Amino acid sequence: MMTDQTVHTGLAGSLTAKALWQSRVLITIAIIFTAAAYAIALTYDAPFESGTIGHIGLAATVLGPAFLIFLMFHRFFYMAIFIRPKSPTRQFVADIRTYGMDPERLIIAIVAFLATMVIVGSFIFLKDFIPLMNPFSWDPTFAAWDKALHGGQHAYELTLPLFATPLATSVLNAAYHFWFFLLFFIVYMVCLDKDNPIRRNTFLLSFCLSWIIGGTVLATVFSSVGPVYYDAFGYGADYEPLMELLRANNEVLPVWALDVQNMLIEGYRAGEGSRGISAMPSMHVTTAVLLAFYGFAWRRWAGWMLVIFAIMIQFGSVHLGWHYAIDGYFGALIATACWYGSKWMAQRYS
Repeated sequence: MMTDQTVHTGLAGSLTAKALWQSRVLITIAIIFTAAAYAIALTYDAPFESGTIGHIGLAATVLGPAFLIFLMFHRFFYMAIFIRPKSPTRQFVADIRTYGMDPERLIIAIVAFLATMVIVGSFIFLKDFIPLMNPFSWDPTFAAWDKALHGGQHAYELTLPLFATPLATSVLNAAYHFWFFLLFFIVYMVCLDKDNPIRRNTFLLSFCLSWIIGGTVLATVFSSVGPVYYDAFGYGADYEPLMELLRANNEVLPVWALDVQNMLIEGYRAGEGSRGISAMPSMHVTTAVLLAFYGFAWRRWAGWMLVIFAIMIQFGSVHLGWHYAIDGYFGALIATACWYGSKWMAQRYS
């Protein structure tokens, strides 16, 4: 006679197998990329220290609970204001049981999220190896191309009339930092999207491939530090007027980017801590464009809102000194290629 425990164990095993099969391409990519990262660590006689555990811990203890609380409040008030059931509380509890306690949805989400975090963790590890594999050298070229593309002016000189004030700079800075939370929130939501496997796998595959192709391979080939460090690496003082403006604005309203930039250069010089400097391509812009693609796949209004956000990230990447404008243009092209390539794979293998 089958016991309840046997039935539950069999169901869990069946659902896990289904989740593994649906995410098989993502899992395969994670295994290959992690193996490559481990091989590079062996080549340079360095300990392999993936950031996967840290990101999973952050998601489990901080981001995940915060996102769940936000979604619960959002669902309750949306239901009470727009749907208006006879008993909002009873309907809310029913929704929790339907969506929040669905074992299939949760297992699919956990498998997809773990595979994604393995890839992100390996990317973080490899980012520190960029200058070892290919020393920084492309900045003068990118600065010249940027200037030629924008009528003989640096891109930041064109944005100054729009964002020179402390308030405008702080708004861009806030959007640039908000990118991290929005990105993880959408990754979190996509992993829970069991109803549309093609849409889910398209986003997750394109998200992971963008970090591998853009953030690792191309970032190594086109090794560069970005405008903020242009002078520090001996390329000249072309971007010092921008940095002086940011420092002056920081005296009025906080420009958090300056603290992060100082932390990275100090870590790089000391050879410890956070030291992953890399400019080309802009992964902020790349992933922001991917968010816009996903937004359109979900709701048109969401897509247009995320387009506006991606444009803000592009302006912020230039005005805050992180990137040459072409870093963002190139990032948008990478996002587009990864999205449509991943859509083909998702339609074929989901």
